[in-house]
Amino acid sequence: MKAKPAAKPTVTRDIWTDYQTLFSDHLESINAAPMTIRTYGIAVTQLGDFLRSTGMPADPTLVTREHLVEWMRFLQRPKEEGGQGLTAQTALQRFRSVSRLFAFLVDQDDIPESPMKKMKPPRPLEKLVPVIGDADLNKLFKVLAGTGFEERRDKAIISLFIDTGLRISEMSGIRVADLDIAEREVQVTGKGRRPRVLRFVKETRTDVQRYLLIRGRHPHADDEGLWIGKRGKLTSNGIYQMVQRRCEEAGIEPIHPHMFRHTFAHLYLKAGGNEGDLMKVTGWRSRQMVDRYGASAASSRAAEAHDRFSPRRGL
Repeated sequence: MKAKPAAKPTVTRDIWTDYQTLFSDHLESINAAPMTIRTYGIAVTQLGDFLRSTGMPADPTLVTREHLVEWMRFLQRPKEEGGQGLTAQTALQRFRSVSRLFAFLVDQDDIPESPMKKMKPPRPLEKLVPVIGDADLNKLFKVLAGTGFEERRDKAIISLFIDTGLRISEMSGIRVADLDIAEREVQVTGKGRRPRVLRFVKETRTDVQRYLLIRGRHPHADDEGLWIGKRGKLTSNGIYQMVQRRCEEAGIEPIHPHMFRHTFAHLYLKAGGNEGDLMKVTGWRSRQMVDRYGASAASSRAAEAHDRFSPRRGL
């Protein structure tokens, strides 16, 4: 009697991963920034893992509002209580990321409407990022007064930070070809791969030119990236570490490079700059960003404005 052939193993498709791949391909097709694709991917992966681990549907077309509410609770529940212990701000980022997945499924007619349609996002507490004081800025520039390669490079970077309010990713992405020294302009690529051209003042041009002169004798002078070091082009992390090191040398509290952006916005508005112009310079598309970045020192600006504009002064 012939033995029965062994049954072929059943291949179970990972539906969640299939949809996630489609979503990722879609993001690439619309030219989403690599960091955006990565951020969305992390959130979608974490949601899929949660659904599998709890026995909930691991098929995004079957996910309901109730499933997502449980996930948001899990994200913000303290670790000692079995959750992930994420801040409301991080949970909000996850919320926004997965909402894009379900919006994609609606667009593709895979679901009639998003299960997140009537969900309220987490409400993080407004965290005011302090601006950098004049005394600390002066101390920082003082330690960059040397004529060596790194002093000139670092001074040019920090000058451009405080002069333009660039994001650290924008700063690290500048190429030599993006500079127009004669016009005092630099082209940068912001979020959503949107380019913009920024003007910088003559003092910054001096710092950048002095760096370019010494850069031409560097072993990596042929690198297309503007900012270079011992191993070639400086990354965002390399610029971050440089700022921390310079703060330590200056004897001041550590400065996150993003604080330069807040400080720029504050000083721009304090000097009487137009909010619409500020949005164009910084690459913001929402008026809310002006409020958020200018909030740290808004009270002091309001007090100074009151001293200038109070009706009592004319009586």
